[in-house]
Amino acid sequence: MVTLWPDFEERRLLGRFYLSSTLSETFNVIWPFQFVYLFMVMERPEWAVVPLIVESGAMLLMQIPTGIWADRHSRRHAVIIGNLINATALALVPFAAQQSGQIQLLAVISCFGLWGFGQALVAGAADAWVVDNLIIAERRELVGDYFSRINSFASLGAAGAGAVALLLLITLDISRTILDSLWYVAAFGLLIGVLIQLTINEQRPGTAVSGEVSATPSWLGTLALGLRALRCSKTLLFFALSLVVASFPESVTDDAFDMSLITKGMDARGLAPLGIVDNIVAMAAPLIGMALVRRFGVTHILVWFLVLPALAVSVLFITSSLWLVIFLYVLLDFFDAVWDPVADLHLQTLLSSDTRATVASIVDHAGGLMELLGIAMFAWMLGEHSEQLSEIVPDLVSAFSGGDQPVAVMPVTPFGLAIPDLVIVVFILSALFALPFILFSTRYAARRVSAEQALTQQARNGILKTGTLKTPAFVTDIAVLKEDVQASKTLVCDDNTKL
Repeated sequence: MVTLWPDFEERRLLGRFYLSSTLSETFNVIWPFQFVYLFMVMERPEWAVVPLIVESGAMLLMQIPTGIWADRHSRRHAVIIGNLINATALALVPFAAQQSGQIQLLAVISCFGLWGFGQALVAGAADAWVVDNLIIAERRELVGDYFSRINSFASLGAAGAGAVALLLLITLDISRTILDSLWYVAAFGLLIGVLIQLTINEQRPGTAVSGEVSATPSWLGTLALGLRALRCSKTLLFFALSLVVASFPESVTDDAFDMSLITKGMDARGLAPLGIVDNIVAMAAPLIGMALVRRFGVTHILVWFLVLPALAVSVLFITSSLWLVIFLYVLLDFFDAVWDPVADLHLQTLLSSDTRATVASIVDHAGGLMELLGIAMFAWMLGEHSEQLSEIVPDLVSAFSGGDQPVAVMPVTPFGLAIPDLVIVVFILSALFALPFILFSTRYAARRVSAEQALTQQARNGILKTGTLKTPAFVTDIAVLKEDVQASKTLVCDDNTKL
């Protein structure tokens, strides 16, 4: 199984990426309470969802343009600028939330719209930056390790953030100023991450050897190349569709869990230790997931880790006690922490360097549509019961001040579940619609995803030094050869072109 701590060579190549992610997450002390903060501070309960809609909408509009910009110019610059924008947006949220009436809503959604734009810049470029750096360094075999470890280090940082937040909330007299300061700390963490990212160079295939930049296609030309890659590879197309469908549950499931826990009587500060446990589990999950991939293959893991959450969440139809919701919260995050890095790794293996950020942004853009739909559904469900929810929402400061919280009498749906519990069930079950697309992608795959890693230059030299080969000799890495052939096949899109 992949271990958490990388060796020296991997630390040299990826250590600063890991450190940046870990520190940014460690300072992100607002994350366990983000939705709860909005749910309690906004003047109407359903308004807590509106900033999330604007955030997703901003990502939706800017995802493809920012991905194209990153492919044409610089993935490194896109990530750094995006994180600076994110830090600014986080720092402005407390000022916006202090307004009243419609001004409060407009100010808060403006902050979240800015945040969505920053995330769009980062989303398509971050993985492309790392993967191309590894290809240039001839360490292609580290791509899988990166996707597992980056998620584990992020979870390690998030566990630290939960511990810091819990310590602050327990030791200090809770006030609105203390709760607002959590947003400033999170912004500071992003700035620390940017300082580290500024020390990392960017390498791009085709420019590393000669140092010359090849002719850059236009914006529309880059977009056309990305769409062409999707159209010409059914394996990539169907897998991209599976990622889009699987994005729907990610839109509001965590927020629904938070609402369910608070309304069932949990002290709001309890979200911090729960987040610590959750992140400790999520720290090990990507490493376990990568080990399972090498044992059973990508497709089996992607399928089973969509089916198992659906089976687990069905228990809510029988009972929906506080302790069961806590258990499901941790269990489902484990499943998600296994699925995400495996899916990200598989997507990157299907992409070529010249359109890596563009195609990833197109997929994220389509996934954003699904998330926006999910958030809109959540807002509609809350709006249907706005008056009842307004009566049971606890005060922001008192909810974080300790003491027993009364169990709220939540509106019950025709299915016998409270609103947040019904959202959890419906959204998790919806992920099953991604299964046919995963299976279609496997059917059209030109080659089976192998657990064997590509040979490094050092390994190839080792083969030559064994003396078992007569010279002159050619040493061919079959895995890399197959990747090259698959990339060439994506260029053949009509009957008049032959390979």
